[in-house]
Amino acid sequence: MASTLYKQVLHPDSRPHPWPLYTELRKEAVSVQDDGTCVVSGYDEVSALLRDPRISADRGNATPDSRVGVDAPAPGTAPSFLVRDNPTHDQLRGLAQRHFGPPARPGFVESLRPMVEELIRDHIDHLTGRGEFDLVSEFSHPIPVRVACHLLGVPPEDAFTLAPLAEEGAGSPEFLVDPRDPEAAAARNHAQQELAEYFLAHIERLRKKPGQDILSRMIHDDGPGSPMSLPELLSTAIMLFIGGHETTVNLISSSMLLLLRHPEQLARLQADPSLAAGAIEETLRLEPSVHLRPRVAVDDIVIGERTIPKGSTVILALAAANRDPRRFPDPDTFDITRPDTGHLSFGAGIHFCFGAGLGRMEGRIAVRELTRRLVNPRLSQDPPPYRPMADLRGPSALRITVDGVRPA
Repeated sequence: MASTLYKQVLHPDSRPHPWPLYTELRKEAVSVQDDGTCVVSGYDEVSALLRDPRISADRGNATPDSRVGVDAPAPGTAPSFLVRDNPTHDQLRGLAQRHFGPPARPGFVESLRPMVEELIRDHIDHLTGRGEFDLVSEFSHPIPVRVACHLLGVPPEDAFTLAPLAEEGAGSPEFLVDPRDPEAAAARNHAQQELAEYFLAHIERLRKKPGQDILSRMIHDDGPGSPMSLPELLSTAIMLFIGGHETTVNLISSSMLLLLRHPEQLARLQADPSLAAGAIEETLRLEPSVHLRPRVAVDDIVIGERTIPKGSTVILALAAANRDPRRFPDPDTFDITRPDTGHLSFGAGIHFCFGAGLGRMEGRIAVRELTRRLVNPRLSQDPPPYRPMADLRGPSALRITVDGVRPA
């Protein structure tokens, strides 16, 4: 097992139960690693740094000694707005946002509800007659993938060719992997290149024959600041495809894992389906999809008695902050009626999650319908196997046993 607390967090053996490690990390305002990386784990500190202009999303701002894992964009792409600072961040995000949500399209996400409900109903129908199944491969994964494809105008038949590439391409960057694995890095880069080649051809198809999807709208946008350059369109499309489903897969799976581990909470939800929203928010707090966010200090930052030096890599431990007892009473308790979740799972500040509203919708409908229609669901294996990534954490499989499936 790795030596320091943070290295233990990164180690795959810790994936099923990292919480005691986060508890120990929170005892220091800033945990400085051997390579100078600064890990921040307390709620107040992480919340403040997410909004602090002295913290940069561009890892190119790190000092040469700490530039571990500065991932080059795939050939032909530009860095996405996820790793840009202002003013470029707001310019690029704004060009995508006006086709996705308010103020330009305030009802767009809600307009997707019938499509999401139909997908969820159909996938539960396909479980009829099964006594056991893997929720991840047969439900949690295919639904967000199909939704992401719909958003980007990707033909449904291409969905599951792209999905494995997205999973490989979303693998933890080098600076989050312990031990560092050259083969994994090479596989990640190859997957990202294949995604780039696919979406380059897809963008050209949509130039000639646009649809109603948001990528078509971005390509043909003639509003202020438009259009994006081809490298910017390409990186935005890839980012929206990966980010549009990977975290939601984990959210749906983790919510059912928690509900099945806590039968009293499951019973409350079954008695009152309106509690689905609370179940999703509490899952986001307790078992977030994104555990660690990398940033760079662009100035010296004093936290308590520690100074984060300018140029340092900073790891914001969102999952640790979400269980900080200074912020949440009984932080390790799963309570779907918790009145104040206030979690940081979608980040904060200018980088607040682009698709938070859609992810919440998919999660709420999924847990509401699964808990309504599955008869006596229980876990076949606990803990389940986990994906290897330290930052994007979720079960790789979740086998569930049922006594039946109720009709829709």
